[in-house]
Amino acid sequence: MRFLFSAILLTALATTAWAQTGDTLQTNRGFVGGEVVKPSKNQKYYDPKVATKRSAIIPGWGQIYNDSWWKVPILYGGFGVAAYYIDFNNDLYHEYLDLYNEEIAKDDPNEDFVRVYSRRADTWRKNRDLVILTTVGIYALQIIDASVDAHLKGFNVDENLALNIKPKVGVISNGTPYIGMGITLPIGK
Repeated sequence: MRFLFSAILLTALATTAWAQTGDTLQTNRGFVGGEVVKPSKNQKYYDPKVATKRSAIIPGWGQIYNDSWWKVPILYGGFGVAAYYIDFNNDLYHEYLDLYNEEIAKDDPNEDFVRVYSRRADTWRKNRDLVILTTVGIYALQIIDASVDAHLKGFNVDENLALNIKPKVGVISNGTPYIGMGITLPIGK
């Protein structure tokens, strides 16, 4: 495994550096041509920082900013289900905790009941805490979703996108010639 990682790293470091200038992709020895995709003038710009901040302040506000309205009912449905199960698990936790405390308060407590009530109370408390963590995860994921969605809204998805593959012949910095492939995919702004 270490050898494979070292081989991949050395191969990546041994390749020639690519520099992009203008509308062509230039290497040490040759050119690989391709078109530059221009952003359309009437395309709305979505700022990822704004979307992230809005989602952090009010869940769903970043999705509304990104014009992804359909995600908001799903998000609040998830929060509603989580709130229901937090309440459900909390009620059962307190029910078994009360039974445990009642059994302990007796003069001659039944050890089997004490053990069962204790385990059930712990189980419902753990379930409640897990649902709370899941709710925090939903909150964090909706912030990440708003940011990623704003980033991806700026990408060009026209029919004119094309993968350009051309043969490449070059020389590595130590003078060793190589044969390879040049691949360009015009995406973004």
